[in-house]
Amino acid sequence: MRGERGAHRASLVLLAFLLWGCGGGGSDPATRLTGVVTDVDGKPVAGASVSCSGRSTVSLSNGTFALANLPSGIRTVSASVTIEGRRYSGETRVDLSAGEKNRSVNVVVSDERYQARLTGVVIDAGGYALEGAKVFVQGPWGSTLGVTGSDGVYDIRRLTPGVTYEVTCSLAGYMNDTKTIHLAANEVANLSFALPYGSDQGAIPAPQNPAAQAWTIADTVTRSPGGRPAYLQWLQRVYRQRRGLPLAPRTGDPVSTSAGRATPAGSVIEVDLFWDYRSWDDLFGYAVKRGTSSPPSATTAVLRDPLASSFFDVDPVLTPDTVYYYTVHCLDTVAFPSRGIVGPASDVVSANPLQPILATAPAQGDAVTGDPIFRWTGVYGAATYQVVVWDRFPDLQNPDDPHGAVPLWPADFNNPGASKVQAPQTSLQYQGPYLQAGRTYYWVVVAADSGEYALSVSRIMRFVAR
Repeated sequence: MRGERGAHRASLVLLAFLLWGCGGGGSDPATRLTGVVTDVDGKPVAGASVSCSGRSTVSLSNGTFALANLPSGIRTVSASVTIEGRRYSGETRVDLSAGEKNRSVNVVVSDERYQARLTGVVIDAGGYALEGAKVFVQGPWGSTLGVTGSDGVYDIRRLTPGVTYEVTCSLAGYMNDTKTIHLAANEVANLSFALPYGSDQGAIPAPQNPAAQAWTIADTVTRSPGGRPAYLQWLQRVYRQRRGLPLAPRTGDPVSTSAGRATPAGSVIEVDLFWDYRSWDDLFGYAVKRGTSSPPSATTAVLRDPLASSFFDVDPVLTPDTVYYYTVHCLDTVAFPSRGIVGPASDVVSANPLQPILATAPAQGDAVTGDPIFRWTGVYGAATYQVVVWDRFPDLQNPDDPHGAVPLWPADFNNPGASKVQAPQTSLQYQGPYLQAGRTYYWVVVAADSGEYALSVSRIMRFVAR
């Protein structure tokens, strides 16, 4: 009989939802890792030194970072920053494999004076050490990964204290084991695992309640230094919340198929796929299938993480005005990858990305007298258009931070007033708070279909009031 360990849970990992590149053997210019550095409360940390395999960078004002030319293999990503004379640091591990598209990671930094450590040994039923077993440590704002050496020992350092962690040990061919542990300040805790040999327990049930949301993102927005800017993260959180989707879901490290052709000029398509999290003793990860007919037959990604509950599809083959169908399948630790068997399909969900939207007026850098009239190009399939205005560049956007660059107009997305219009209207006049002469303002327009399943975001524009 199949043994289920857990039921649905909300995923609270604060991720950056940034683009990732294709990996390769050794150092490859296309191997790019992006992510975000946060503190123990989930707030972005600016100015942190981030390093991995000899490459280093500094996190931007919204906590994001990007590292390129990374070698494949299990790599440690570390971050550190000095705040008021005290050093804060953190680290996580990523599995960068040849041919993979590598996803963003979250690094949580905490006061080094109090950090905890988790270590242990992983053995099989016969008491022999298991090399290459992965230990996933899931906390409230981030996760990290430990991998056992030839002696079966893993060692995970610089963990935030005062937190209860869910820890899952997984290795292909064996049954998973999941435990919880609370780590106190300066604690060095031992948590060991004995993995039973894999046995066929029948197919793992299909993931439940899949949902998809498609984003068409202006090329100049997505390819900004360090990855995706904070205001785009904020917009995605707003529209996910409106649809009841996870604000910051847990993602896995995918192995994806190669792209077929170039992205249409001026846009990047992203399809965000979500499902309910459930834990199974033999859950290895997930296979995601995508196609232009239903049900899809081709596997587009493999997530080798039993804690994942989402997948972000940023394959350059994705094209506006094309319907894509998705299913999600569970993989078990016994049948995959040796026999390549996947579990039953989830319900089919579809995504139909919109065309790019172009904000036309006020044009970049225009001086505007009085209340501006915003104009943009129409988008086929759009039901509404939402204009968003900021009174400073929204690079510090954080919905939990009162000092963040919250929108000037609308102040409440649930009551947008005149800032939102119905298609086919492609213009509206500003009716927000008074615009101060000599001050620079920033704006975008978001097109959405009738259910906000597909959205298109313009590049950010600026104008000066006079």
